[in-house]
Amino acid sequence: MVFDIGLHTGEDTEYYLFRGFRVVAVDANPDLIERARKYFSNYLETNQLVLLNLAVFNKDNEEIDFNISRVTDWSSLYRQISNRKSQFHKTIKVKTKRLSSLMMEFGIPYYCKIDVEGCDEMSLETLSNIDEIPKFISVETECLGEFEDITDAQALATLNRLHVLGYNQFKLIEQSTLNVLRPDYIFYTNNLVEIVLRELKYFLKYHVARSWSNRERLSKKLNFIFHFGSTGPFGEELDGKWLDYDTARKTLLFHRNSYMNLNKGLPFGFWCDWHAKLE
Repeated sequence: MVFDIGLHTGEDTEYYLFRGFRVVAVDANPDLIERARKYFSNYLETNQLVLLNLAVFNKDNEEIDFNISRVTDWSSLYRQISNRKSQFHKTIKVKTKRLSSLMMEFGIPYYCKIDVEGCDEMSLETLSNIDEIPKFISVETECLGEFEDITDAQALATLNRLHVLGYNQFKLIEQSTLNVLRPDYIFYTNNLVEIVLRELKYFLKYHVARSWSNRERLSKKLNFIFHFGSTGPFGEELDGKWLDYDTARKTLLFHRNSYMNLNKGLPFGFWCDWHAKLE
């Protein structure tokens, strides 16, 4: 079983179903849930898919405001996230559920994807009160409003939460390309020479040509199209080596600071996921 916390348009759920997993998918936007009911009707009929119109929060059975953005990826419990580039659309009321409560109800998934626009660490925090957690999990490193900024310590909060829960191996995935960010090379750069040298280093080390974006290669490898915006594969399907906690901390800060030093770097534009596993 896989949990898709932040269903959106179903781009990740579709892959998990393709792989044969039973999926529990959650989204606070009722329009996206209704869309998924139509698109995935066959899987609902066979009980391979469960759809829940809920906001994952730190309390059960509350009714709270959910802010819908015209850019559906940015819809959030936090108004400042939904209103990036003045794209806030409307506020609705939605029922809440703790992630831990979902796991107690449906069981502990093999993998849990979390992408809930600003509530990721809060979702993880609720797992501290259950005896078992997923072997694999992924979560956004951070999610900010248009004019927000955070310190290095705050940028490490999600990783620290994963570590406290017991996860001890990590990979940092750049979400626009699905590249695994390594601790020993610059990924975010305006320098064309550095970009070419990095690609040459990849070629010489692995004897396989790697493109700037990993999406096309992964799509061919796994026989599934990972559209832009999808979380991509998980677990041992990911490239690269798993990092220990200390190396993961250094890797995040190195790449985040590299991104923020770009001329085009926006505070909310650093878009990476942590993937973590239990040893």
